[in-house]
Amino acid sequence: MKKIIGGISIVILIGLFVWRVHDLNANAFSYKDKMHSEQEVIELASAKISVENMVVIKDSDINKYVDEDYYKNDSEDFLLVQLWSTDKNIRISDFQLGYQNFVTLSDISAISYDYEEDKGRYKFNLGFNVPKELIKNKQQFILAVPSKYWSNEVRDVIELNL
Repeated sequence: MKKIIGGISIVILIGLFVWRVHDLNANAFSYKDKMHSEQEVIELASAKISVENMVVIKDSDINKYVDEDYYKNDSEDFLLVQLWSTDKNIRISDFQLGYQNFVTLSDISAISYDYEEDKGRYKFNLGFNVPKELIKNKQQFILAVPSKYWSNEVRDVIELNL
């Protein structure tokens, strides 16, 4: 009986190890970036998206873009990315903003959208908390689309400039 339980335990441990290794290989570091420019229309599985612009929002204006749960450190600035999509359900909170080894997800308390009926698309505002030194130096950022759209070891990323 002990051998059976021990054997089952070993199989479970090996399964967990294999699953974790696969999960690690499925992260952003194992994907090649397919670069797009700002305002380029990108076709994802069931949607088209395009980034309109990226702006730094002054502290006095932040409340226009966030809800009451929003929090920002004094060492951070609020960066707003405006984009549109033909699909409302594109997992907007999974967009990743990055610069070299700095990566952050959009802040769920700083996301909003409107439907533009005349154009048949949704306009989204994505808020990101970014260290002030990156903003001050006017760095070029990349915006990675949600991981559900990554395929064949390629992910779509958009180059953004302040």
